[in-house]
Amino acid sequence: MNLFEPPSFLPSRRFPGGHLQTLASVRATVANVAADRKHVVELEDGDAIVVHENDPAKSATEEAEQTLVLFHGLSGCHGSPYMIRLVRRFCQLGYRVCRVDMRGCGDARELAEGISHAGRSEDVGAALASIADRHGQTLLSAIGVSLGGNQLLRCCGRIGAGLESKPTWWSRMQKVAVVAPPIDLLRCSQNMSRWGRRLYNRYFIRALIRRAPNRLRDRDAFRQVIADRMPTTLFELDDRLTAPLSGFGNANEYYAECGAGTVAGHNPLPTLVVAAEDDPIVPVDCFARKDWPDSTRVVISRGGGHAGYVGRGGQQWMDECLHRWLDW
Repeated sequence: MNLFEPPSFLPSRRFPGGHLQTLASVRATVANVAADRKHVVELEDGDAIVVHENDPAKSATEEAEQTLVLFHGLSGCHGSPYMIRLVRRFCQLGYRVCRVDMRGCGDARELAEGISHAGRSEDVGAALASIADRHGQTLLSAIGVSLGGNQLLRCCGRIGAGLESKPTWWSRMQKVAVVAPPIDLLRCSQNMSRWGRRLYNRYFIRALIRRAPNRLRDRDAFRQVIADRMPTTLFELDDRLTAPLSGFGNANEYYAECGAGTVAGHNPLPTLVVAAEDDPIVPVDCFARKDWPDSTRVVISRGGGHAGYVGRGGQQWMDECLHRWLDW
């Protein structure tokens, strides 16, 4: 099998270094793309997620025999800049594209009492099952960015390891891609606790608290966090909020259970893992493992930050790389 070759990446001179690449991506302004249809997918515990479905562009010559499913990152949603760019690109290429609002995010914000976290691989499975049932002949591919990448990779790894039974849609999965997935949650948390990462901590904590669903705000654990001193690091947030609200004893237990790195070696699907040497959020050494399966291709770029990858002339290298992988 020929080795996949990603396109070359030349970082934009306007955004040198991992921090500026990351901030450029977060602060990008992109006009949203309205969904052709929206579907509420109920989860086993009573919460729900929302699937935003877009048909192929009318200029596309092929039938929508392939469906691409997109999973967003922490504090993201269907309207995140990378989600919008990807739905535009792949609809033009003839894909049906489904953007998933995970629990408590986007249009699913008021449909959840629980909180989205790195281990919600069952929500990934629920989204894929719903889409597969609705389109009985479609072939499936999936992309996950950051936290969504960990959730997606964990889903595939757990099925491959036999920890979850193979669902009916499994045989239709063609390819998977994940960008900057925090597969080693403890290592990522330690990195984010550094003094130089205080800006990122502040951004994520404020975003998560501000966007918390009302049903989540009504829970005693959430009220206690708000009443007491606000968390200053993601570890503190996970230890005081994410873990107890999700059935874990503490942050370390949550990290040990939910990082996709524990099962990534069992994932049999053709999978692309994209990471950057200068990612300020997910340290590149998370990907220096020897148990990647032959079906997984790991691409480490010299620059790009955390899912930034703004190239010369405004080129979106991440999008081009994902396009090339799915067409390879």
